[in-house]
Amino acid sequence: MASRRHRTAAAAALAAVLAVPAVSGCSQAAKAVDCASLAEDLGGDVDDLRGAIRDDSKDPQAAQEFIDRINRDLGKVTKQTETEGDSDVKDATVELTVAVDDIQDSIGDGERPDVSHLTKAADSLTKACAAG
Repeated sequence: MASRRHRTAAAAALAAVLAVPAVSGCSQAAKAVDCASLAEDLGGDVDDLRGAIRDDSKDPQAAQEFIDRINRDLGKVTKQTETEGDSDVKDATVELTVAVDDIQDSIGDGERPDVSHLTKAADSLTKACAAG
């Protein structure tokens, strides 16, 4: 009877040990999916901003609305990466923040902003999420 208990206990312990990497693997996969989803949202926001800048004569407030959406989504990515420690994602987030600030400065100065840096930064985030 004792042998059966030891086998049951050993089997339970083995299952627990094997479950830890599986759970952590699922957690990593979920984080990658979250990151990729946020990167996709940001990419859409960047596309919308480019359209608003092209058509600024139709709706001058649209650019700021899209910048606000980008900042909101950027905040989500920043919050997510605070706990993850993925330096590529963090670097891409910093790059995005700088690009958004540059665009806001250009708009504030009455200039047509160059969104190419923002597009590159969004692409960097997408690649970092895919690699992470």
